[in-house]
Amino acid sequence: MKISTRWLREFAETDRSPAELKSLLVNAGIEVASTAPAAPGLAGAVVAEIEAIERDLGTSRPGHLNRLCRVTTGERRYAVVCGAPNVRPGLRTALAPPGAHLPGGRHIERAMIRGAASEGMLCSERELGIGEDGSGIVELPADAPLGADLVAYLGLDDTLIEVEVTPNRADALSVRGLAREISALTSVALRPLAVDVREGGADASALAAVEILDADLCPRYAARVVTGLAVGPSPPWLAQRLRAAGVRPINNLVDVTNYVLWELGQPLHAFDLDTLRGRRIVVRRARPGERLTTLDDRDRALSPDMLMICDAERPVAVGGVMGGADTEVTPRTTSVLLESACFHPGSIRRTARALGLHTEAAYRFERGTDVESVVVAADRAAQLMADLAGGRVARGAIDRYPVPAARPRIALRPERIQRLIGACPPRAEIIRILRALGFEVADAGSALAVTVPGFRRDTSQEDDLVEEVVRIWGYDKIPATLNPGNQQSVVRRPAGLRTARAVRQALTSSGLTEVVTYSFVDPDRLKQMGCADAVITLQNPQSRERSVLRPALAPGLLEVVGTNLSRQIADVRIFEVGHVFGPHRPEDGDHPAHEELWAGIALTGLRIARAWHTLPAAADVYDAKGGALLVLGAAGVSGVAARPFPPGTGPAYLEPDRAAALEVAGQQIGWFGEVSAAVRDALDLPHPVFLAEVSLSACAEHPAPTPAARPLPRFPAVQRDLAIVVDSGIAAGAVEAAIRAMDVPNLTRLALFDVYQGSQVGTGRRSLAWSLTFQNPQRTLTDQEVNEHHARIVEEISRRFGAEIRGT
Repeated sequence: MKISTRWLREFAETDRSPAELKSLLVNAGIEVASTAPAAPGLAGAVVAEIEAIERDLGTSRPGHLNRLCRVTTGERRYAVVCGAPNVRPGLRTALAPPGAHLPGGRHIERAMIRGAASEGMLCSERELGIGEDGSGIVELPADAPLGADLVAYLGLDDTLIEVEVTPNRADALSVRGLAREISALTSVALRPLAVDVREGGADASALAAVEILDADLCPRYAARVVTGLAVGPSPPWLAQRLRAAGVRPINNLVDVTNYVLWELGQPLHAFDLDTLRGRRIVVRRARPGERLTTLDDRDRALSPDMLMICDAERPVAVGGVMGGADTEVTPRTTSVLLESACFHPGSIRRTARALGLHTEAAYRFERGTDVESVVVAADRAAQLMADLAGGRVARGAIDRYPVPAARPRIALRPERIQRLIGACPPRAEIIRILRALGFEVADAGSALAVTVPGFRRDTSQEDDLVEEVVRIWGYDKIPATLNPGNQQSVVRRPAGLRTARAVRQALTSSGLTEVVTYSFVDPDRLKQMGCADAVITLQNPQSRERSVLRPALAPGLLEVVGTNLSRQIADVRIFEVGHVFGPHRPEDGDHPAHEELWAGIALTGLRIARAWHTLPAAADVYDAKGGALLVLGAAGVSGVAARPFPPGTGPAYLEPDRAAALEVAGQQIGWFGEVSAAVRDALDLPHPVFLAEVSLSACAEHPAPTPAARPLPRFPAVQRDLAIVVDSGIAAGAVEAAIRAMDVPNLTRLALFDVYQGSQVGTGRRSLAWSLTFQNPQRTLTDQEVNEHHARIVEEISRRFGAEIRGT
């Protein structure tokens, strides 16, 4: 957005240079892309009048007739050859005499053209660098002073500031909005907007009517009626300000709406009142099958979610985006209904995107405009139309505001500023800054009571006010270090985020690589894996291959494994932490689907990379189990038990006899296992793949106990081995759980170190061997005590599991 510094100074009279203003705005958080002269390279051009056309000199190209013109500046006459079609006696225009300079480094000299001497050049907007129109020479008002310097007359002795405003600062998308910033930054007063509407004739409500049917998309709609208008060109000062902003002048009525848009940031639209059927405005959603030809002469299909501005019979404008061709202002227009409204930002954004219409009005409405400035902007435009087009403003404004919005009130504590940034301006300076920015401040009590203006939609909490104060006060005033003392953390990470970070760190430290897969998966892949039941299907997917929300992490992990295997990467050790989705549950409230955070692991190939000092060993199901236990340990969960799945249960993509559930306090919290052969065939996975999945959301229901420090043992430990032979159907975990449940005194560690099946123990039997560590923190244990403890353990497991003692 380009803004004239002269225009800015009409609201905030400051003697700061454009470079200084740029620095102030940038330091206050408003990016200034550039500052540049309004008419770079233009010098020496003057206002002149064509007195007569001496003779025709023939055509240099088809449709281009060169004529020798006698031109005067009041003090001197020039003979100038010109081929513009609008050359005529009595026209006042722009003359570049010999010695003048035009943009692009063009220097004007006396020249011979088709046998005639030409003393200069009559210029178009494009040649002067003030517009894009090159079809004819500039037409100036009849009262333009002859001989006047063109740069000064058109207000081109100015500097343009180009700002790039972030989406949350819609209030800065206007001259007055930027002037308010400069006023606060330089401590100069912001001049009030002088609006003096001289009304007369009939009441506006007698000439037109306005009705809002969909107030959720249009909270306020105001209209002014202006009659007795004469459409014509805008005065040079107004046209030039629009050109400087990058807007092509059209006529005095349309230009006024654009001028107020740039001045106040409030989009307006002028309807030819005589073309509105029933002289009535109805604000409603589009009806099925309705169409509208917009101002760009394109016929557009409308959908029921689009907000339309209609008359008594048909749509006449796309609300907040673009007007319709049937009701536009034309040279025959004498009466207008002037629209000033506030629209729902989300509705405008969706409509503009759906229609491919990105206008200046939509750009502002989709960021949020000030509902309180609707009538002020309408009054300002009506005043200018009356002044520039000879119109008469009907009495009163039609203002439809069904549910007036309440202005938020926020308490601002100076100590909050001190705590957040380590410094705080004086209380009086805080009040000055906020009032200069348009906030109302009541200084009562320890906290300031701040009322937020309608144009600051980005301000909703105390910390927003802190930011406003600090950026105007100056970031350079913040000390380089925080004040000494106990500094409390301002931000505390949520428990779920802390758990996810701990899990990621643990898995990457163990040699696994993190992957991030799509949350959208292929329903055909889910069918191949046997987990396509009760999935969430997207209403508007990007493709069928990404049309279902993943019910587990396994589909994405297996896709990554398959991609690597197809590229001869045989050893894959990966994990992912992400959300999975399922059908809605009562505890989900308004959320349409159930969502949980899970961690998943996929392994195939070698357990560790090949190296000269290690023997190659393939990953197996116990590596997946170990990865799952590592996840649970990082999440702070203890007391985990592995249980075989009952027949017919468990993930369908795992081998039934090579998978198990992980439980904590009777709750299933995850699982691990080997991918079934059928799924491997369907997904073209040639090698065994092992998976583990753990619900981190479920882990949050089993918080870890607070860690406690204990001193290192001073007395020696005693180690004993225990080897037993049991039926192969007895799980080592069940034996280990039974030993732990005995609560044997001084037993500090129990570790399984050997599993053997073979002819030496018999068919259907296997040998399990544990290492037992006994230790007392207060004294040295005797052999007799250790033997008694060991004997108790042997007796218990022999009784419960029919174990045969193989060695102790």
